[in-house]
Amino acid sequence: MAAVDSQPEGGTGPGLGAAGIRRFRCDVARAEEVASLRDAVKDQMGQPDLVVNAAGVFFTHRVPDLSEADWDRTIDVNLKGPFLICRAFLPDMVARGSGNIVNIASTAGLRGGRDRAAYCASKAGLVMFTRSLALDHGRDGIRVNCVCPGLIETPMADWITSRPDALESWRKQVPARRIGQPEDIAQMVGFLASPAADYVQGAVLLVDGGVSA
Repeated sequence: MAAVDSQPEGGTGPGLGAAGIRRFRCDVARAEEVASLRDAVKDQMGQPDLVVNAAGVFFTHRVPDLSEADWDRTIDVNLKGPFLICRAFLPDMVARGSGNIVNIASTAGLRGGRDRAAYCASKAGLVMFTRSLALDHGRDGIRVNCVCPGLIETPMADWITSRPDALESWRKQVPARRIGQPEDIAQMVGFLASPAADYVQGAVLLVDGGVSA
């Protein structure tokens, strides 16, 4: 699913919510669907100023038990997806001479983790993809940065949030003394998209309540 925020002149317009949000359904791991998404966004809203790659999948496993299909799906969504999205939207950003890309990786892309080798590999790849894009396209006027969340209270974290004892144990390890909220990540993305971050390029920013410290 892709959601693109728009503020059309004169109101929200037909098919838009009160916040001016359009929703487009897309499997980011399929090149043809990403191309259709790009065309639909450009047709209905024009070239976006900001692209946020936030789609992701996660499951626990040990490598001897990991199927090739599950490995492929993890890499396809978490790493190939951002590549396909960036490949689709970058040419117009380059032509215009401006744009902003924020990739949502994970603290798991910066350090190992038990029972999640595929996820860690995919997110580590996304961190390096971010840095390489920043080097390639900074001179084109495009800023590319990466946010690495810690544990965030979303359905993807139900492996721990559904277990009160495990969640409480986790909270005790976090200097901020709480689990992260989606708003914590949204606020960082908002900063990176703003003029206040004009000199932030190729950054990998932790938003994890201090647990990585």
